[in-house]
Amino acid sequence: MYKKLSVLIPIYNEKDTIKTCVESVLSADIKDLELEVIISDNNSNDGTKEILNSFNDKRIKVLFREQNNGKGANIKNALNEATGDLILFQDGDLEYSPNDFKDLLEPFFIYNADVVYGSRLTRARATNIIGFPNYIANLIVTFLTNLLYNKIFTDIATGYKVFKKNIIKNLEITSDGFEIEPEITAKISKNKNIKIFEVPITINSRKYDEGKKVKWWHFFTYLYHIVKWRFIN
Repeated sequence: MYKKLSVLIPIYNEKDTIKTCVESVLSADIKDLELEVIISDNNSNDGTKEILNSFNDKRIKVLFREQNNGKGANIKNALNEATGDLILFQDGDLEYSPNDFKDLLEPFFIYNADVVYGSRLTRARATNIIGFPNYIANLIVTFLTNLLYNKIFTDIATGYKVFKKNIIKNLEITSDGFEIEPEITAKISKNKNIKIFEVPITINSRKYDEGKKVKWWHFFTYLYHIVKWRFIN
C-alpha cells in the first residue's frame, strides 16, 4: 500500500545537531519503505548551510530559503517537494528520536490511519523532565483543542506528526510561523473522516540556552489559532 516515506526536516541554525539528526534518520527502521529526506534551511547563518552542502546521499534533498519567514513557511517549502506516500515531520534539534519511526508508522499498516501524532506526555517512554510552565502550557492548549474539536489528544504541540500524502497536501495550510501546528491540528480535527492516532514517543527536550526556539508567547499564539480555526473554514 505504501512505498515511500518523505521525512521533512525544517531547520534554522542547527549546526551542532543536524549532521547527527540526518544520520539517525537515514539509519532509522522504516519497514520496507523507500526513504526521501527533504531538508529546508530557513537562511541559517551559523554554519548550518556548510554542513548541509557536505551531504552526499541520493536520498537527501536540500532546499535553501533566501529569507526566514518562520517555521510554517519552512515546512511548506519542504512539503512542496515531498513525493512520499507518507510524510513525517522531523525537527533537526534531536529532541525527537528517529528510533521512534517504526512506532509512528505502525498505525498506518495495522489500522489504516490517516494521521499519527507522537505524544511526549504519556510517560510511556523515556521523558526528559522539562520545566513545569512548559508542561502546563501543553496541557492547556491540548485541553482546549479537545474541548473545541471533541477529541482526546494528549499532546497537540508535538513535533512528531505523520500524514498520508493526500491528507497533508490537501489541507491548504496558510500559516508561516509556529501557528502552523494548531492550524494543522484544527483542520484535520474538523474532518470527521480523518482517522487520527497517537503513539508514545521519547523526548529529550533541550533548554533555551541550547537553542530551543519556541518562546513563551507562542502559548498565546497557539490559543488564538486553536479558537480561530474552530470557527473559520
